[in-house]
Amino acid sequence: MIQATGTHLFTTPLPLEEGELLGNPQVAWAAYGEPSDGKAVVLLHDLAHSHLALGPPEDSAYQPSGWGRALVGTNLALDPAITPVFSPGLLGSPFGSTSPATVNPASGERWGLELPPLTVQDMARAVSATLRARGLIKVRALVGVGLGAHVALRLASLFPDLAEGVVAIGAARALPEGVREKLGLSWQVLRADPDYRDGLYALDAPPRKTMRKLRLDFLKLLCGREFLASMYPAPEAARAALEAEADAFADAFDAVSWASLCSAYAGSDVSDGFSRIRARVLLVTGTSDAMAPVNRVRDTYHLLSAAGVSARFLELPGPGDHAALLQDAERLHGPLSDFLRRC
Repeated sequence: MIQATGTHLFTTPLPLEEGELLGNPQVAWAAYGEPSDGKAVVLLHDLAHSHLALGPPEDSAYQPSGWGRALVGTNLALDPAITPVFSPGLLGSPFGSTSPATVNPASGERWGLELPPLTVQDMARAVSATLRARGLIKVRALVGVGLGAHVALRLASLFPDLAEGVVAIGAARALPEGVREKLGLSWQVLRADPDYRDGLYALDAPPRKTMRKLRLDFLKLLCGREFLASMYPAPEAARAALEAEADAFADAFDAVSWASLCSAYAGSDVSDGFSRIRARVLLVTGTSDAMAPVNRVRDTYHLLSAAGVSARFLELPGPGDHAALLQDAERLHGPLSDFLRRC
């Protein structure tokens, strides 16, 4: 399989939804196969993931890369030999795209709190500009997971001719209220930590204790009892695995970037753009996904249908927690392959 990575450097400022201009942003990307106009599928990552959908594996309990191995590969739903895949990093993600952790070209210092607030719409516009720069004026489909699904649906409403189809995995029109509130409090929780130092912490001395707690709380939303029981032989082993990942996350993920992304996700409701979507839409969720409960995804399906969108709703059988959605290639292969054949 042909694989490539790179970074798109903008030559003009990016207008942001809140009215500011983001000067000289950049978007990291990975490509699997040879993406070309009209044939590529755009794959959009979730909140704590990177654009490196297939890895490489990292020597850490927290794995931001490699999350797409059940989706992308030979004889999988997205086979790059048949359907080339382009995976851009979202604005705000601290793995190569412009984020609070990257350097502001104007000052030579990391952006930190100087980076303007970002929204899902800003992420979508940055992805669109990157696609155009790569010669991808039209794509076969947009496939997004969690936060990436919000970006995919926003892209489809902002640029109705961009894609033939949209696959939203583990996402409804907006997060449940309790989850929105929890993510929205990330700034407040961080500011209460003396190690946060008003966002001026050294990179080698982040607010680890608070970041560990924030990650552990979030993992409990992603990983329910059913999923953990399928992965670990005993509750003690599951608890130890979650704590190890939270420890590794606290060292790897920039605190301001996390709060910025959480704020964007918590504030996102993509339903206002449904009437402008022309692409087919497939909504996929699990039976016990706390990030996208079945009833909310079903309501989103009804809203899309009422807006005139050709939409389908799929509840995956088996373990239904958010973390389980990308674990089983067999569950995803049939529904996604069938949908993409129609795009």
